[in-house]
Amino acid sequence: MKNILFIFSDQQRQDTMGCYGQNLNVTPNLDKLAEEGTLFENSFTAQPVCGPARACLQTGKYPTKIGAFKNGISLPIKEKTMAKYLNDIGYETAYVGKWHLASDDGIEEYHTTAIPPSKRGGYKDYWMASDILEFTSHGYDGFVFNKDMEKVDFKGYRVDAMTDYAISYLNNRNTTDPFFLFISYIEPHHQNDRKQYEGP
Repeated sequence: MKNILFIFSDQQRQDTMGCYGQNLNVTPNLDKLAEEGTLFENSFTAQPVCGPARACLQTGKYPTKIGAFKNGISLPIKEKTMAKYLNDIGYETAYVGKWHLASDDGIEEYHTTAIPPSKRGGYKDYWMASDILEFTSHGYDGFVFNKDMEKVDFKGYRVDAMTDYAISYLNNRNTTDPFFLFISYIEPHHQNDRKQYEGP
């Protein structure tokens, strides 16, 4: 079985990457990955809002079908996700970055706290994420939570920190099982500031 590395950016226009026609050499590493891997050249979203689009991506179902039709509605625990399907056939599953599928606003919120394993969509082997990454960090500095629900502070550019977590997972795996690593960057999405932001 092949290893799977899924790189997901937030609100990134198609024409900002060389592999999609940008003439400036601004994404050489992503362009190399696109050249050696799978490049989606014709794709659509079932919902342009963050949480619902992510719910659709994780489950393959319309957000309205599973009830996650707007932000602030969590991914139903009973839904079978990509990670759960891949766990079933022997893959390690790992997630880094922004999740935005755990909180039910006004009922159960994980905006700035650790997401319990039951709300992680089946990603079980490695976890360095927060539900709303822009609420636990700014473009520079912040924190995420690890698999054991511990707060992990980071310094420096947020994209670099998320990339470093992914590289750490890849370099420290102690198994020959295939892996599915989902990296979810918030960038280039604008920073949503929050008054209650609790910096590291």
